[in-house]
Amino acid sequence: MSQETSYNQIQRVEEINNYAESVAQIMRNTMRTMPIQVTSNVEKIKTVKNMFASSSSANILHSPTSLKVLQKRLNQNIAILNLDNTEQTDEVTKIKAAAIAMLEQENLRIENKELVEQVIEELLTANTIEQTTEKLSSAFAEIKREHAKVFTDTLSSAIMAASSTIGFDQVRLETVTPSLIRIVATNRKGINLISEIHTDASKKIDVLSELEGVTDGSCENIMDEFNAELEKRGIVAVRKERKSTGGIARLPYAKKLQKNRNTSKREFLNQQVIAKDNKGKVVQYVDGL
Repeated sequence: MSQETSYNQIQRVEEINNYAESVAQIMRNTMRTMPIQVTSNVEKIKTVKNMFASSSSANILHSPTSLKVLQKRLNQNIAILNLDNTEQTDEVTKIKAAAIAMLEQENLRIENKELVEQVIEELLTANTIEQTTEKLSSAFAEIKREHAKVFTDTLSSAIMAASSTIGFDQVRLETVTPSLIRIVATNRKGINLISEIHTDASKKIDVLSELEGVTDGSCENIMDEFNAELEKRGIVAVRKERKSTGGIARLPYAKKLQKNRNTSKREFLNQQVIAKDNKGKVVQYVDGL
């Protein structure tokens, strides 16, 4: 008997990689050289009461699907500036300030710092509403792509660490396709813990895990330990499911490993039979002398 578990629509994971750059920090650095009109409006947004009540925790990464909230928060920031009647602010400056304040608020992570700095610079140098809107859209798209990559990398690292912690310390990762990452972890008994990260066109991320090769009834305890380790690493999903496979592999790669295991077993048994037959013939021949 074996078991499989699924985490559907991953929402978040705790950050365990330090290689990724913080977009918020990039924004703070960029503000030092921004036009005073933009920085003063960013500060206005920041001073609004409870502005940062919903800010993301610095050590939690939210899934790519949650990034649709960025547009909402951008609009909220613009609304804050529209309510301020102390001085006249042009629409281009409002859009820029609202975007900078929003990006400084969120815990967004990227790998290509130079590219993100470039798209932000293009946004800040735009002169018309049309140009600013276009550059903002490009900047958001690039940051979202970068964040999605960091998120799946962080999720992969969390799964690998969880697998290793419970004794599946022979771990390998394979990017099968742009939408499928496979992690295969093996313990000393030769049992395989297979985890697959699936990303669909809408950036929804699911994790499917399955044990292969369990013969001693320990599958339930192993999955208990594995799921506990995933939770320790802050992996949260909309829905979790777990069920027995009845010893029949479900994931395609698990089926492949099971087939190879059964083939090896048959070959070994055939070799045993042949060895016994040969031994019988030798004894009969010797006795006939």
